[in-house]
Amino acid sequence: MNEERQLPQLVMRRSLDCLPDDTWPEGYTLRSFAPGDEAHWERIVERAFGWSRSFQKTIRSHYYFSPERVLFVCAGEAPVATACAWQEPQWEEDCGYLHMVGVDPAFAGLGLGYRVSLAALRQMAADGKRRAVLETDDFRLPAVRTYLKLGFRPDAPTDGLQSRWQRVYRELKLPYGVQVAQDTRPGDPSAPNEDAVVVNPEAHVYGVIDGVSAMLPYQDEEGRTGGYVASRLLADELGAADPEPDLRAAVLRANAALMQRMEAAGVDVAGKWKRWGAVFAVVKWSRARVEYVQAGDCMLLARYKDGDVRVLTRNQVAGFDLKALNAKRQLAQSGKLSEEEIASRLKPVFKCNRDKANAPDGYAVMNGDPALADTLEYGSLSTANLARIYAVTDGMFHFIENDDDPRKWEKLADRLDAQGIGPYMDELAAMEEQDASCERYPRHKKSDDKSAVIVELPWD
Repeated sequence: MNEERQLPQLVMRRSLDCLPDDTWPEGYTLRSFAPGDEAHWERIVERAFGWSRSFQKTIRSHYYFSPERVLFVCAGEAPVATACAWQEPQWEEDCGYLHMVGVDPAFAGLGLGYRVSLAALRQMAADGKRRAVLETDDFRLPAVRTYLKLGFRPDAPTDGLQSRWQRVYRELKLPYGVQVAQDTRPGDPSAPNEDAVVVNPEAHVYGVIDGVSAMLPYQDEEGRTGGYVASRLLADELGAADPEPDLRAAVLRANAALMQRMEAAGVDVAGKWKRWGAVFAVVKWSRARVEYVQAGDCMLLARYKDGDVRVLTRNQVAGFDLKALNAKRQLAQSGKLSEEEIASRLKPVFKCNRDKANAPDGYAVMNGDPALADTLEYGSLSTANLARIYAVTDGMFHFIENDDDPRKWEKLADRLDAQGIGPYMDELAAMEEQDASCERYPRHKKSDDKSAVIVELPWD
């Protein structure tokens, strides 16, 4: 017998920015409502919830109904899961409402509720909504877990609601009170964003990934670069629902999968400069410790309750980047070479830098090389008095990475706290525009992809 509602429903919210990518298991497809689906919808709802609803009364007669807002996942031809990209008048005009998410129990455990809900969020964004809201019950623990994985967070403005959410989190064996801020933006809006963020509250895993494209141009049939493919491979691995992930093992699994993807795409992996790759900075939070993995020039910072900032990682790539920038400056100062000639003469420098990948005198990068097991950074720190963790890609700090200021990382953390991630990115983009020639702040291109995740830890 299904549990009955004893309390007003709980509310969860999320922004419709930065919706995650998704893949579909073989044999399953997504489509919207078509005539004749009324009975399919009623069957799924009855099997999922144990009670009957009329499609005509519940859905079709609603003022917001349109076929594209009622979504189905099909196993072959048969609909087996559903969700609505809805709107209700009690919520704000720019707020979509995730409605009637149901999965046939015979198809439970396949992630179909997550996928059909994500499809509904995408439809809300297409309809011009900026935020999403949903209502659920304390006892619907599998559904709450799915919504958390989707990026929804509790709306708990009162002590009573906070107490209810604390009980829900306790039953899910999740830490209540972790707050996460995140954003990712492409350096060039016309190109794929090779950065990715990891926000996996179910496994307490958070971080950033920066894709590294090969020096030889590559795009797949969907226009995705090698760096994009690499970053998403790792993001998918770290975003999996495993409640006890081993971060290092997850990275090495993604590393092996990347080699397979490159070989399948016909990449000549004999030369490191021809490979795709990704660098990263990722943490896993538990009550007593924070574990981390890092490679390349993504950075992790920690702030303690007394305000002190601790730099957890090292920018392993800065010296190699500086070598290339110095060579570029020397060639440009001659005044005799075109931009094309300078780029041609710099290729050996870049190739040499790429050959340092996962070498003893080089830097760590996920590029399919098994030597990553020896070069990636990993470790842990106590959560005692720890207040906040910052994970950032190099696009967030390329103005300061070669700065000798010993407080540069502390100042970066201070600015992120004072401004927030989005406004900081806005300011950085404006500064890049003012220095489009890369003269005041030497760098390889005007603007790089930018990503940041800030995890605020509970203080109790």
